[in-house]
Amino acid sequence: MECDSVHSNIEEKLKNKEIYLPSQYHNITKEAISKPFPYKSHFLSYSFFKNFSKPESMVYTSIRPGRVAGDPTVHDIKAIVYKPNGQIETKIDLADGYQALPRRPKKNVVGSNTFSSLYSEKRKIQRFKWNHLQELKFVLPEDTHSFYDSLSKE
Repeated sequence: MECDSVHSNIEEKLKNKEIYLPSQYHNITKEAISKPFPYKSHFLSYSFFKNFSKPESMVYTSIRPGRVAGDPTVHDIKAIVYKPNGQIETKIDLADGYQALPRRPKKNVVGSNTFSSLYSEKRKIQRFKWNHLQELKFVLPEDTHSFYDSLSKE
C-alpha cells in the first residue's frame, strides 16, 4: 500500500537521528524523498480540529455504503473522500473508483460545512507529564528548553 511506503521512507530517514521537537518530524517528513516530489507536511494547531458531534450539522445520517442486509457496511469501507460541498464518496475495494453514498443528503442542514472548533485553546497536558518533561530537559539541547517550558499544563 502507498501509505506503508510513506511510513517506511520516513522511518528510514529517522534512523540514527536525534529528535527533540515536533518541528524536526515535520522537516524529516519533507526530506524523506525528493523524487518525484517531496512529501507534504503541515503544522496543525488546535483550531484545525472541528466538532463533528452535532447531528443537526451533518449532511448524512449515516456513512453506511449499503442500504439493506447483505450490502456493504461501514467496516467494509477502504477509503473515504469528503468533498467541500459536503458530499461523501467511499471505496469498498481499493481497485475500484470512488462512489457517492447511496443515500440522499439532508436538505435543511443547519450550518452546513461550518463546524465549530473542537478546542478554544491549546490542549493542556497533565501536571505530572509536564514535570516528567521538565526532568528530561537536562539531556536535551538548551535551545529546545523553551518549547518544553511553553507547554500548557493543568
